[in-house]
Amino acid sequence: MSMDHLRWRPTVNERDFIERVLQSDLRVDGRNSFDFRTLKITLGREDGMSEVQLGETRVMAYVTAQLVQPYRDRPNEGTLAIFTEFSPMADPAFEAGHPGESAIELGRVVDRGLRPVS
Repeated sequence: MSMDHLRWRPTVNERDFIERVLQSDLRVDGRNSFDFRTLKITLGREDGMSEVQLGETRVMAYVTAQLVQPYRDRPNEGTLAIFTEFSPMADPAFEAGHPGESAIELGRVVDRGLRPVS
């Protein structure tokens, strides 16, 4: 399935604005090019829960693991499955209970990042 319809293509005005901002060495929020936002990582009260805050952006994550019997043809190997879901609290466009295309694509990106190159 192609994700081309999800890619952002800037208008001429947006492109001009971005170029001017980059040339000015100043960000929209007033930081200079090499100024970092404050990073804060908080582990939750429950196992597997965490919150990451970068500036004003907050992301909450919950990670679980399950021990299951391996496949018969690969008794010494495990499996890894990545599932992602975006909360309607982040944006009303996200539906609770079933992942949309963006969540599925994020899961694929995370999966590719965690798997060893073969």
